[in-house]
Formats: sequence, C-alpha cells, structure tokens
Amino acid sequence: MDSESRFETPRLVLRKLLEGDAEALFPYWSDVRVTRYMKIDTLGTIDEARSLIRTIVKEMAEGKASRYVIKLKDTGHIIGTCGFETFQTEHHSAKISYELGKPYWGKGYASEALRCILADGFRTRRLHRVEAYIEPDNDRSIHALHKLGFMQEGRLRGALYKSNRYVDQLVFSLLREEME
Repeated sequence: MDSESRFETPRLVLRKLLEGDAEALFPYWSDVRVTRYMKIDTLGTIDEARSLIRTIVKEMAEGKASRYVIKLKDTGHIIGTCGFETFQTEHHSAKISYELGKPYWGKGYASEALRCILADGFRTRRLHRVEAYIEPDNDRSIHALHKLGFMQEGRLRGALYKSNRYVDQLVFSLLREEME
C-alpha cells in the first residue's frame, strides 16, 4: 500500500477509497457516459458499487493496487476516483486508471489528480514506468494524458472484451525521467 493515505492539490483532496463511498460513486458508475470507457459494465445498484469497492479495497490491502476518491477541496464533494490499477513490482511499473462524473469533465481535475499520484508513485514506489490503456475514441482521456507528458506507444487491436464486443486499446506511457 502507498505510504500516504491522503494527498492535496490546489483544488482537490485525494484519499483512499472506502466501502462507504459507494453512495457517492454510484451515480457516476451507473452513468453510461462515464462507464463507457471503464473496464466495468454500467452498474445498476448500490450493492454492485459496494461489491466493486470491496474488490478494489482487497487488492489495495494485498498491495496489488491503489485507489483514491477525488474530492473537491472547497465542497468536499466526491467527483470520481483515480489510482494504480496494477503494479508490476519486478519491472518497477504500474498501470493507472481514473474516472470523473460527467459534470466534472473538461475542468482539468483528472490531470491535477493524476499528477499528484504519479509523483507519489515515482517517489514512494520507485516506479520507472507508468502506463495507461485508453480506448481510441476517448478524446478527453487522451488529452489529459498528453497534458501530463504521456506518449502514445501503440494500439492493441481487440485487446479488451467489453459489452459483448472487442475494443482496441491505445497504450500510453510516462517514464520517471519524463515526469521529473
């Protein structure tokens, strides 16, 4: 698990994901506009959100992942999550993922939150490489990654089976020296 359980940026507070966050996150995870690019199906119940969070919290406890809720500093309102979806410790690498509720798109929140956890990952976990896998038509995420200095490396054709179809994934990466 990460050494820190809370981070602050100029506009955001990031803290570890908890099962009690299900009620705040369910409206986003049940919105097809948000889940369209996530690796989960759109959720139908709060219990599904709790179950998903329990799975993520278990992976966090095992050191396999980290996940933070993203809260607005001025209101305390949860607007999404971000974190390291997987760690490959032997390679000093990790994969990030993130999502925001629709009302918070296009305001720079994803880049702000990711900059914070990336810095911690490179410093605390001594990561050398961070990857992101993005669907080709997810322009907002591609833009956020470019703002952070990620480079597109390639396209994995039919790499993800989701909603009864295979979708391509674009591979992006950021190396420690590129962040510094």
